Amino acid sequence: MPDITLNKIGFVAMIVALFAKKHRFSEPVAYQYLSQFGGDRLLIDHYGYLHTQDYDQVVEDLGDYCRRQGGAL
Repeated sequence: MPDITLNKIGFVAMIVALFAKKHRFSEPVAYQYLSQFGGDRLLIDHYGYLHTQDYDQVVEDLGDYCRRQGGAL
């Protein structure tokens, strides 16, 4: 598997874990929520930029994005 793919997987897993912790979800529930409102695709599609940002800010922005897509956190 190419290194970039492994890096993306690790990044998404870490952000999901941080998102789950912040919102007091289990990691599977957090991923389900993100997937339902397009947050997972956002992380993957914009990995090149997002992985260079502060991860706490990425989690905040991800929550904002999902709310704009209809999520209710």
